[in-house]
Amino acid sequence: MTKIKKEGFINLRKELAEWVATNTHILNFGPDTFEIETIFKDSFGESVYCFVEKIEFDKYNVTDDGRILFKLDPSASDEELIAASEDLIIASGFSFNVENGVISCECNEQTLAENIMQLGQLEVNVSYLN
Repeated sequence: MTKIKKEGFINLRKELAEWVATNTHILNFGPDTFEIETIFKDSFGESVYCFVEKIEFDKYNVTDDGRILFKLDPSASDEELIAASEDLIIASGFSFNVENGVISCECNEQTLAENIMQLGQLEVNVSYLN
């Protein structure tokens, strides 16, 4: 890679990181809980949110708090939608609570940002099942 191409690549990486930082908003809900407005939009064109709760020294619970399935099926009566969502969620490596529609995972600090972004994208994918 030539010096010019390397510098262009480094600038692009910096610009992408700045764009994500500018378009991701974090609201502190308390000493151990945050709401994150991600860069993603769901099938309704609305921002996708994730919640992060610190549960131990280096352990976090990342969740959608049941929002996406509630938006799709507030009465939780569409069994086919719930089953399809569960299949997609489990296949993506996340946990799913069928009773309250919460998508979640536990992770450590090193994988926290990655899991937040993956959950945001998963919420988008689930939103298109409707």
